[in-house]
Amino acid sequence: MKTTNTYFNSEHELLEFAKKENICDDEKLLIQIFTSKNNFEFIKKLLSIFTKHFPKSTLIGSTTDGEICNGKVSTKKTVISFTTFEKTNLEIYISNKFKDYFEGGKNLAKSLIKDDTKVIISFIDGLRGNGEDFLNGINSVNNNIIISGGLAGDNSEFKKTYVFTKDTILFDGVVGVALNSNNLKIFTDYSFDWQAIGKKLTITHAIGNRVFTIEDKTAVEAYNYYLGEAVSEKLPKVGIEFPLIIQNNDLNIARAVIGKEDDGSLIFAGNLKISDKVRFGCADFDSIFNETQKHVDKLLGTCVESIFIYSCMARRRFIPEAIESETSVYNKIAPSSGFYTYGEFFSCGRSKLLLNQSMTVLALSESSICKQNRVEFQALKHSKLTLQALSHLINVSTKELDILQNKLEFQNQTDPLTKLYNRRYFSEVSNNLFKISHRDFKPLSIVMIDIDNFKNINDTYGHSIGDRVIIKLAKTLFRLKRESDITCRYGGEEFIMLLPNTSIRGASVYSEKIRKKVEDTTVEIEEEITITFTISLGVTQIDFINDKNIETVINRADEALYKAKKEGRNQVVSL
Repeated sequence: MKTTNTYFNSEHELLEFAKKENICDDEKLLIQIFTSKNNFEFIKKLLSIFTKHFPKSTLIGSTTDGEICNGKVSTKKTVISFTTFEKTNLEIYISNKFKDYFEGGKNLAKSLIKDDTKVIISFIDGLRGNGEDFLNGINSVNNNIIISGGLAGDNSEFKKTYVFTKDTILFDGVVGVALNSNNLKIFTDYSFDWQAIGKKLTITHAIGNRVFTIEDKTAVEAYNYYLGEAVSEKLPKVGIEFPLIIQNNDLNIARAVIGKEDDGSLIFAGNLKISDKVRFGCADFDSIFNETQKHVDKLLGTCVESIFIYSCMARRRFIPEAIESETSVYNKIAPSSGFYTYGEFFSCGRSKLLLNQSMTVLALSESSICKQNRVEFQALKHSKLTLQALSHLINVSTKELDILQNKLEFQNQTDPLTKLYNRRYFSEVSNNLFKISHRDFKPLSIVMIDIDNFKNINDTYGHSIGDRVIIKLAKTLFRLKRESDITCRYGGEEFIMLLPNTSIRGASVYSEKIRKKVEDTTVEIEEEITITFTISLGVTQIDFINDKNIETVINRADEALYKAKKEGRNQVVSL
């Protein structure tokens, strides 16, 4: 395969370039067009040229927020990328005939995916298109296919974007080309390097990719409060540079603003859910450049003949005079082209992710010859010392804030005496588990626990010994709990346990094990002087028909506990 890239200036220059590079019309010729000229008539005239001179070829294109041609970054230009395959067949799809973008992705996948499909390059409308739903639709058909590409741009106007083929131009649709081959070798990678800053915030009202409130403020008010009025007034143009970052284990995923509604809600490039914990994000100047060499080194020993880069517009706008250094290095490996998007598609195992603020790389080859020589990355010289210092300050300050916030959250959620979760935390988590159990129709059991004759222990030995008994029970419960169980001090000498995916029978057996363990436990009151104590336990399970809320389940567990104490204590009773 061979890729050749050029800028479009005129029909004459284009044909001269094709002649010089020996580019011939062929069914295995893929043409990608990346244009910042967001004009229907311009695109229509441009496509007529390719229809006339390259009728057999497959063509897909998108409007942009910047273009990449042979590693060089441009704006207000049109890039033409020609890729001639030898052993790969191409199949095209374009449509806006779907009720939502999940169905749009599902329809595209059903139409394009064959037994030998290796990758789909796809572009969708950047403003109305829900990229996350689109990828989920593809995944519902086949979760093994690699998807690359992204959301179309419109030079940060946020008015209308286009995707197109030779004969169809859509502002609200999806386009994709399947690369079908048993010989095609594929490499994908992405770099993020956006720093989460400030305190964690909670999404309090959202539907899909529309966020109504953050911390019970309207989304616009939240941006105004944390980033200032100057930023919130210019949303979404400025907002895409300050995304919300969802921190999920080791993976940070950004969600950039692409639209603002009159009611103060904001439209994001991907979905956000109620209760999602997010932070505002800002580019980490040092990481963007310091990590580039690591990404380039991953191509060592990899077969590469063509590289396509689909990168977020925010990266280009953050440091426009220096960002070309992270794209130009790839062109030293193989001809590189692409565009700056409103959201990037990336495949990771069986997952397909919609990214923001990222640069995604798709490297292709039909050859078995692998590149062995290391390509050295050199960042462009710049004078942004202040920006580097600011990035470092944000990084350190956020880590310190993390420590403080985690400490405060721990204090708010835990009982100071036993270090178990407290009643406040139990109220939050039990509600969520109740809803999940109802939704998934999976059992959830509750165990209420009370120390028998605890008043007598306090009256006889004093409150300090009573505290030791409580701590001893807490440690026993913690040691015996399973990973999914949640144990809380409910108040005084009373404890409560949530047992997900556990029936009342299983909970009763487990509770009896706890009872016996406590019965054999001793508490030291003086040197070589110990006492023993017992507990009563009430057990119940969620009733999917009659229980409308978690409180009814807790009350039933309390009734079972009362019955256990009334009938003699030191026993387990289930209701």
